[in-house]
Amino acid sequence: MNVGKIPPLFKPIANVPEELAAGEIVILLGDLASGEEIPLSREERHRAEGMSSMKARLPFLAARRMLRSVLSQWYGVPCGELTIMPDAFGKPRLVSDDPIHFSITHSSECVAAAFSRSEVGLDVERMREVDARMLASRFFSRKEAADVAASGNPELFFKLWTCREAAIKADGRGMSKLIGITEVVSGSGGEEETVEVLIGSDRWRSVHWKIDAETHAALAYREHPPLISWCDLRCRLE
Repeated sequence: MNVGKIPPLFKPIANVPEELAAGEIVILLGDLASGEEIPLSREERHRAEGMSSMKARLPFLAARRMLRSVLSQWYGVPCGELTIMPDAFGKPRLVSDDPIHFSITHSSECVAAAFSRSEVGLDVERMREVDARMLASRFFSRKEAADVAASGNPELFFKLWTCREAAIKADGRGMSKLIGITEVVSGSGGEEETVEVLIGSDRWRSVHWKIDAETHAALAYREHPPLISWCDLRCRLE
């Protein structure tokens, strides 16, 4: 399986760590069939049943099962006893006196999650046919839009998009509120560098990479963590 070239600052691991250390970020990558035996809450099952298509339902179920499986291990409680509820902005959060923060994302056949003791954001986007110039002119800063137009390369558009969406997810107030005030202000060049993302006057760091030839990903955090662990659970199926 081609898992792409992860950034040098990521540490590849074979299994989910036994605990989440302070300052560490753990990224997990799975597929839509991962954890089918993991029980979900009544609210999660009801929400999934209300989705009109399997294209929407399967990633939601896979992501929630991944969350419950990992958090159950770290908190030492059965999967079904975890309470995951949306906050005032709709972002799912673990209800706990000592909550672990997480961000979930999916694209095509893969689902991914990032876990941290502080706010974190993760985005994955499968490349597809888009009007990059039009979208950049609508949602990006003037400089970013000019860079996208001048490059003629959709790779740059998807890099900038995933970096800004990861930061928006870390912020937690939602795409509709933040997309117009978000800007990637540095590092629009190399593929694996860490960039700075501004949301208003708030600063985030984001690192971009490609999971495979067609799939862009970005992780966002406030301060550089001492360790970012990367675990591709799909490799177990080979």
